[in-house]
Amino acid sequence: MAQSYAYLDNTGILHLHPLETEAAKHGKYVGTNLDYDESGFPIIGGEGVVYYVDKDTAYVNGNEHDGKQIAVPSGLKALAGQLL
Repeated sequence: MAQSYAYLDNTGILHLHPLETEAAKHGKYVGTNLDYDESGFPIIGGEGVVYYVDKDTAYVNGNEHDGKQIAVPSGLKALAGQLL
């Protein structure tokens, strides 16, 4: 896994980006070794996870409007905790 940088977008969704300079544009960010999908969402269990930090909800195969809600992976909670 390559180094990536986690940040929260302006709506409170966790994203990952390979470039530190891009993550820095969003304010606070932290380095991580998590993989991410083509949309910049962290991959957990082979699937991209859309994690709404403020709502403490996570979805796979889409977002809160069309995805399947799952329990928030503890690793994502810990990562987001570093960004708050």
